[in-house]
Amino acid sequence: MSSIRKLPSGTWNVQFRVTGQKAKSASFKSKTEAEAWLHNQKRQVKVQSPTTTLYELVEKYCSIGLRGKKSQQETLDRVGRVCNMFESLSLPTAIDEITQEHINEFRLYRLGHVAPATCRKDLELIARAYRWARREYLMKIPCPVDDVVLPPHGKPRNRVVEPHELKLLMSALPPIMAAIVEVAYETAMRRSEILKLTPRDLFLEQRYLNVVDGKTGDRLVPLTRRAVELLTESSEHCSNPHAKLFPVDAHSVTTAFRRARQKVGLDEDVRLHQLRHTRITIVARKGFNQAQIMMVSGHRDVRSVQRYTHLNVGDVINLLD
Repeated sequence: MSSIRKLPSGTWNVQFRVTGQKAKSASFKSKTEAEAWLHNQKRQVKVQSPTTTLYELVEKYCSIGLRGKKSQQETLDRVGRVCNMFESLSLPTAIDEITQEHINEFRLYRLGHVAPATCRKDLELIARAYRWARREYLMKIPCPVDDVVLPPHGKPRNRVVEPHELKLLMSALPPIMAAIVEVAYETAMRRSEILKLTPRDLFLEQRYLNVVDGKTGDRLVPLTRRAVELLTESSEHCSNPHAKLFPVDAHSVTTAFRRARQKVGLDEDVRLHQLRHTRITIVARKGFNQAQIMMVSGHRDVRSVQRYTHLNVGDVINLLD
């Protein structure tokens, strides 16, 4: 129950009552402020309702906290999988019923089926949603992930794909997939950036292309001569300037790469994303400075560049004299 009334003093008084809770009252200079406060109180009650599930909470987090971000859909997909597993384990999904014991049971189950890093991401998502709700809605429910031991972070991969390994991979891939893989190797571009390319993004005579709305925003990517050849050939198959150079699904590319790796007998550390690490390392071996390397990689943080550059002592010795 709620009411808004104008007082003789000219201020607007709001009263808000919920069964079983202490009544709340506040005064504001304008009716707009009063209505906004009342709306926020109603929203808090809705979020704290026992019927609010973990999925509903994360859905709100995505629509407000992650609105417009690339991680929005990925987060929804992850919490969907988490909630399905909660139900398969007969664990509660209402946010006020999930306890540390439930979280720990889920943790032990996940560790038996996925890598520790994957389990950690699931738990971090749950914790992030609860903490966001406590800030956004002043929710009083404690975070059930607190004090639960999180699995360790995954060990960063420092694998550099050698030229002969690249040839083996490409020999086991369909032509369009082989072209995508070689473009990734030549440009250090991310999978998502490559798959969004259209002819109008290419400036091949000047040897660069334009990445629109990439992970770090828009950027220009310098091209090797081999990259120019690959992109020229791919653009010739496009029916119009807006057509995709590589009209395939992102998941299909990763799946094809994994199958090719297994077919030619390469180790599991040879991943599609390692081609990006490899090109950045090749550029660093040439003696490029940090600014030049970041132009190739598209990173905005020097620390990120360092994580992607895998030099050894032999790479440095020849640059000393």
